[in-house]
Parts: sequence; C-alpha cells; structure tokens
Amino acid sequence: MTEQRFQRYWYTGLAIVVAIIATVAALLLTIIGTARSILSNAERTLAIARQIVDNTQPIWKLEQTNRVAAELAEEARSIKQHATQIADTLEAP
Repeated sequence: MTEQRFQRYWYTGLAIVVAIIATVAALLLTIIGTARSILSNAERTLAIARQIVDNTQPIWKLEQTNRVAAELAEEARSIKQHATQIADTLEAP
C-alpha cells in the first residue's frame, strides 16, 4: 500500500467518523430539545390540573353541604314531630 493510498483511506475513514459523530450530536441535540419541550408541556399541564382541582373544590364542598343540609332537615322533622306531640299533649283535656 502506497502512502498516498493510505492517506486516502485515512481521510475517508476520518470523514466517515466525523459524519457519524455529527449525526449522533444532531440526534442528541434533537433529543434534548424534545425532552425540554415535553418538560415544558408537562409543567403547563400540571399547572392546568392544579387549576382544575382548585375550580372543582366547590363541587366537593357542595356535596358536603348537601349532606349536612339533609341531616339538618332530618333533625328539623324530628323537632317538628316532638313539638307536635307536645302541642297535642298540652291541648288534651
């Protein structure tokens, strides 16, 4: 193998290695950019999810309010029943 042929092979190999490294670097930069985009979207989604939780809290509190209102209504019926019994007893001769 002549020196000129050796240099040609060496430069060809070097060009191939540089092309591979450049491709890998480009892919790595693309992956990093995509990962940052995913992170940004995830952060925005999380912020929106927190807003949804905050906005739906009144619904859960309304359920609790309805439960307490039902208990109060039941107690009011009981009070009415007892008041009626007392009134009937007081009206009896």
